[in-house]
Amino acid sequence: MNTEARTLPRPDPVTRPVTALASTTVLCGLVIILPLMMGQRTPETLTASLLVMVTGSFIALALSAGRQGLPNPGWLWFAGGFSAMVMLHVWPSTTLAQLFGPYPQEFFDHPGFHPAHWSPDPGASLRSWAAFTALFAIAWLGYSMSRSLRRHVWLALVGMALFQALYGLLAQAADAETILGIWERESRNFPHGSFSNRNIFAAYLALAWPMAVSIWWIRDVPGLKRLPRELKVTGSVLCGSIIGAAILGSGSRLGAAAGIFAMLLALILWGRHRRLIRGASVWPIYLASAGAFASAVWYGLTPLAERLLATTGEELRLEFMRIMLTEFPRTWYLHGIGLGGFEAAFRPFQESHFSGWLDYAHNDLLQWLVETGLPGLIMMLFIGVQILRKFRLTIERIALYSGLAALSLVALGDFSWHIPATQIVLAFYIGVLLR
Repeated sequence: MNTEARTLPRPDPVTRPVTALASTTVLCGLVIILPLMMGQRTPETLTASLLVMVTGSFIALALSAGRQGLPNPGWLWFAGGFSAMVMLHVWPSTTLAQLFGPYPQEFFDHPGFHPAHWSPDPGASLRSWAAFTALFAIAWLGYSMSRSLRRHVWLALVGMALFQALYGLLAQAADAETILGIWERESRNFPHGSFSNRNIFAAYLALAWPMAVSIWWIRDVPGLKRLPRELKVTGSVLCGSIIGAAILGSGSRLGAAAGIFAMLLALILWGRHRRLIRGASVWPIYLASAGAFASAVWYGLTPLAERLLATTGEELRLEFMRIMLTEFPRTWYLHGIGLGGFEAAFRPFQESHFSGWLDYAHNDLLQWLVETGLPGLIMMLFIGVQILRKFRLTIERIALYSGLAALSLVALGDFSWHIPATQIVLAFYIGVLLR
C-alpha cells in the first residue's frame, strides 16, 4: 500500500476559517479606510491610497490563498495578457516609441532627444499596473469568497456609504471649513463627504445606493437576518432616503443621473422578477425611492436644478472629449499610447484657457481606449461578455448590476473609475458577478 498520502501534512481545519475571516477583515478595512483618504487629490495622497490598496489587497489574497486557492488559469491568462501589454508600454525601445508612442516627429529629429518608451510616462504606467494587480486580487476575492463572508463586505460598504452621506449633509449644514479636520473643503455649498469634490462623492454613493436598500432583504446578513420585517422596511427606507438626499443635494448632475438610473434599473429588475426573489422584498424599494426623493426635496433640490438649467454645450469636459475625438490621431485608438500616458500625451493639445494640467480625461471610457487601444477594448468586452453569460437575478446581484450600471454611466463624463475608494468596490462587484 502506498502510504505517502497518509504522511502528507493536512491543513488545520481550524486555521483555514480563521485565515479566511482575517482576509475578509482586511478587505472590509480597505472598504472603510480608502474613502477616508480621498479628501485631496495630491501626489502624496494618491500615492498613499495606492500603497494602502496594493498592500491590503495582497495581504487579503495571501490570507485567503490556503482556503480559496490561487486564481484559476483563465484569470491568470487575463492578468498575464494585461501585464505583457504594460511591459511593452514601458520597455526601453526607441523603435516601439517611434512606432506607437504619442510623440511628434520633431522629437526624433532632435539630435539630443530620442524618446525611449512607448508610454510617454513609464512611471504612471507602472503605477497603473500596480493598481491593476491590487484590483485583480480584490476581484478574485469577490469571485472565490464564500457567501457568508461576502455579507460582511456588504455591511462595511453600506456602513461607509451611510457615513459619507450623513457626514456630507452635516458638514454642509454646519458650514464646516475642513474635511475631517485635515483638508480644506472644495465647496461649502454642497455636501461631498470626505471626498475631494462632489462629483466623486455622488458617484461613490450611486454605486452603493442599490446595495444600501437591498442589503436588508439579502439572506444571512449578520445583524440583519433576524430583524422583524417592520424594522427591515424602516432600515431600507432610511438608508435609501439618506443616501438619496446626499446624492441629489450634492448638485452633481452626472452623479445624480447615475444614482437615479441605478435605482430605476433596480426597480425594473425587482418588479420583473418578483416571483423569483419573493414579492415581499419588492415593495420596500418603492418606499425607499419615494423617501429618497421626498427627503431630497425637503433638503433642497434648488442647487441641482440651477446647475441643470445652466448646462450648455460649452462644458469643459465636453471640450476635452472634442479634442480627444477630433485632434488625437486615429491610430492612437488602435494601438494605444500606453497605460497611464494620457496626462503627458494631452499636454500638446491643451488650450491656453484650461487652468492647470488635465490629469484625467473626464471620460474613463475614452481614456481607457486611447491608452490601451484595441487590446484594452478586447479585454473590456471580454469581461462584459463573461458577466452577461453568467447573468442571473437575486436580490444581491440586482444591487450589483444596478451599481455597475451607475458607474458605467459616470464613466462617460468623469473619472471615478480612477479613484481607489470606488475602484475596490467595482472590482469586488465584478468578481462576484463573474461567479
